[in-house]
Amino acid sequence: MNKNYSAKTHAPSGFSFHRKLAHQEQAAKKYKSITCLLTATVAVFFLSYNSLLAGAEIVVNCQGSGEPLYLIGGGPAFSSRNLEPIQQNLRERFQVCRWDMRGVGSNAALTIEQDKTVLDQWLQDMADVLPEKPVLIWGHSWGALQSLLFSRLYPERVKALVLSNPVDPELASLEHIESKRIVHPHVQKKLTLDEIDTAAEKRHSFRSKIASYFVDAKKGWEYSAQFDHNDTNNKLNIQLWQEYREVQLQPHELKQLSARISALIYCRQDVLMPENDQHYSSILPTVKYYMIDDCGHFPWVETPEKYYDILRRSLSY
Repeated sequence: MNKNYSAKTHAPSGFSFHRKLAHQEQAAKKYKSITCLLTATVAVFFLSYNSLLAGAEIVVNCQGSGEPLYLIGGGPAFSSRNLEPIQQNLRERFQVCRWDMRGVGSNAALTIEQDKTVLDQWLQDMADVLPEKPVLIWGHSWGALQSLLFSRLYPERVKALVLSNPVDPELASLEHIESKRIVHPHVQKKLTLDEIDTAAEKRHSFRSKIASYFVDAKKGWEYSAQFDHNDTNNKLNIQLWQEYREVQLQPHELKQLSARISALIYCRQDVLMPENDQHYSSILPTVKYYMIDDCGHFPWVETPEKYYDILRRSLSY
């Protein structure tokens, strides 16, 4: 059973904790010093302020023990629950942590500040969650780009990066992506007339989109059953892609990070192929890469034995 721990507590395997944001730590110290001088009446306000502070902490889910490994999922703005199988598979060797980004899932209640980009806030949250010492980071799809952006800001805090099914920095792999999706009409549940323009239609559309990333139609449709449209934030998804274009990673920046990238892992049938492979290979020719057959965008679900073998080797850096 998961338990809550403060960010500074050494926690056992299978736990979640709340990480205070950096500006909240500073604010808390400020108010703590003020309350030493104020009356009991004002102290009531301080208690209310602390309650507000506690509600704004980042919820982080960790499993296992050992060297810390942080998982940055795709979307953007999709629930990190789909990464739990990776946590379970690697927990005997690593302390594997994941979290829903600000505005999503268990962290949906966190405030989105209007005077900052969402991307800046996500990267700041990432800086608050990760320890100061160099750590292992695994990034999938959009999460690969976010991990690279974090590494550009804090190279000294990154021990090694594993990029799985990464979106290329120029976003060429996203062009015409709708036409490249794998359509599986024979396995999808058909909507009834009464379900049109209802929550059932939204869920059906969302499940269909997830399944379109799978080579195996049946497996994709079954996998999508655990999610619905509430597991994502479409508004943030669109906004983040737009914000990324303003701070897009440049080839020379990617080259500077090459020593920290331990592996690139692709699926041959991924909808991001071949553009993502072509882009990274041309800029990072010396980085080790792996190509897995018979999988689309979620190799730990589609070809788990092959994928985990490669992932463990990649994390051996």
